[in-house]
Amino acid sequence: MNATVDAVIQKMYASMSFEPGGAPDWAAQENVFAPRARLVRVTDDGVYDFTPQSFRVDYQAKIDSGALSSFYERELWREERVYGDIAQVLSAYEMRASRDAEVLCRAIKSIQLFREGGRWWISAMIWRRESAGVAIPGTMPPQSQRVTW
Repeated sequence: MNATVDAVIQKMYASMSFEPGGAPDWAAQENVFAPRARLVRVTDDGVYDFTPQSFRVDYQAKIDSGALSSFYERELWREERVYGDIAQVLSAYEMRASRDAEVLCRAIKSIQLFREGGRWWISAMIWRRESAGVAIPGTMPPQSQRVTW
């Protein structure tokens, strides 16, 4: 059950990660993303907009083509703000080919959530990797915190 924002964020990261011979946990992804959620990947080459279903198709195509044989994401730090039944999470993370591999890159996800029926859902998520002009602090910025109003 996704009774806390933390549980949803942890499940989202775990669902994306898989070791060689494995696969992403699609059932867990369906359990954290609202059916009409919006997912947006921002890169140096453009902006790519997805639904949970079209993201799965895109991700699975990379796996099927052999371009992605394993993948691991690990959260580095998080800024979380909760106001009643809505939440905003800014989450820095690193990506690796597998759990024990070297870091490939780091990125930031901005995640919006809502609570309904006693549980939290991700309604929108936008992310961007570091690049020459976009740096991510290695630790949580001093002004960041978990705030509940």
